Amino acid sequence: MFFDCQADEKIIEESTILYHFIAASSKLKQYIYKNKIVLAYAPLGGPAAGGLMEELIALGIKRVIACGSAGAIKDFDQSKILIVNKAIRDEGLSYHYLKPSTYVSSDEALIEDIKKQFKQMNIHYLQGITWTTDAFFRETKSRMNKRIFQGAIAVEMENASMAAVAKYRNIHFAQVLYFSDVIHNDKWSGFQINRKQIKEMVQKVMIELVMNIIG
Repeated sequence: MFFDCQADEKIIEESTILYHFIAASSKLKQYIYKNKIVLAYAPLGGPAAGGLMEELIALGIKRVIACGSAGAIKDFDQSKILIVNKAIRDEGLSYHYLKPSTYVSSDEALIEDIKKQFKQMNIHYLQGITWTTDAFFRETKSRMNKRIFQGAIAVEMENASMAAVAKYRNIHFAQVLYFSDVIHNDKWSGFQINRKQIKEMVQKVMIELVMNIIG
């Protein structure tokens, strides 16, 4: 699952349209790639991503690997991809699926599959905690420090929601994140100049990874 408006033209050439996902004013094409995997495109935000997952699950999907961008909230090598092992639940949708808790975890078996493929592809990665929030204008210094104390190294808007849907529906879910900006040191860095190129590169890597996993 990608958080993008549309697929790359080269991907479209090798895909067929599965259906259109409609969320408010968004109408996004969902594809079957090379007759093997579903390439899903979601609007931003937990409710929309969770809704798309519900529809894909209803169509028979049993494993979901999501790929999206995140803001870094700690000092570390931002050139590496982050494999999320759990998310801090600072959003709303997950509480409609699971009992209240601080964290929701990703699927360990699927994480191991991703790590194995990254090692074979010589992709450098980190593994850790993300902070999922609905309110990007309320990523205040005090709240950020609290999330860092709880172990978060990234902030985004969907992971906890998707992980909760997956647990409730008893399917496998994991997510990888690339870093598009930095949110600490009392200011926002702005988006990386090469964010578009990073996104395109990571998406190609993830498609290859998933194709390798299914064999």
